[in-house]
Amino acid sequence: MLGLLGARTRTALLDLGNSVTYGPRQIVIRQGEPSHHVVIPLAGALKVVVDTEFGRPVLLALRGPGDILGEMSVFEGRSRSANVQTCTPVQARLVGKARFNEFLDRHPDVWRAVASSLSTRLHWANSRRAEILSCPAPLRVGRVLADIVQRHGHRAGEGWILDLSLTQAELASLSGVALSTFEKTTQRLHRWGVLRSEYRRIVVDDLAALLRFGRLAEQNPYLYGVDDPDVAQS
Repeated sequence: MLGLLGARTRTALLDLGNSVTYGPRQIVIRQGEPSHHVVIPLAGALKVVVDTEFGRPVLLALRGPGDILGEMSVFEGRSRSANVQTCTPVQARLVGKARFNEFLDRHPDVWRAVASSLSTRLHWANSRRAEILSCPAPLRVGRVLADIVQRHGHRAGEGWILDLSLTQAELASLSGVALSTFEKTTQRLHRWGVLRSEYRRIVVDDLAALLRFGRLAEQNPYLYGVDDPDVAQS
């Protein structure tokens, strides 16, 4: 969102808020609480998690610098619809509800930036839903891993490291697959030299191969065992 604003408007928006610093695994927004402010992260990564009625938390998305969090509940005047927790140390600005709404009324370009940010999220969510209904489960795992590694990982030699302290269960929920399916898929990717799973971190040794794996539904689904009978397809 911040990247869509001009320099002066961006500075003015950030000047409205208070500077805060969070450590890893801290709750920034709690599901069910009243909405009093929006959060604009400037550094670090956060995860959006929903506590479901069935008792199992679901990881919906990851957020990073320049995003805006909590604006929908502020607009709607409702309680928070999800938890937001830090994955890494995070620096952010907290902008109060009244000051944020007043600033939007005075700056139509910020409204457009917020609307564009929401549209991007909706497009991403629609794409994930379509994949859940149409793509084999291993392919979804490959696509999600490739996406978050490119967005939130960092280069290390010839590979990439994703060290956001995400559990396999969280990554499985983000992919829309069962934990056992996620584990079997990553084990195969490990054997093929594509990635390595370490404690709460993933090392991708061959990003190009992971990208090819994520597109195999339209090409050759047998090349990397996407249709392997030992791997669930949903």
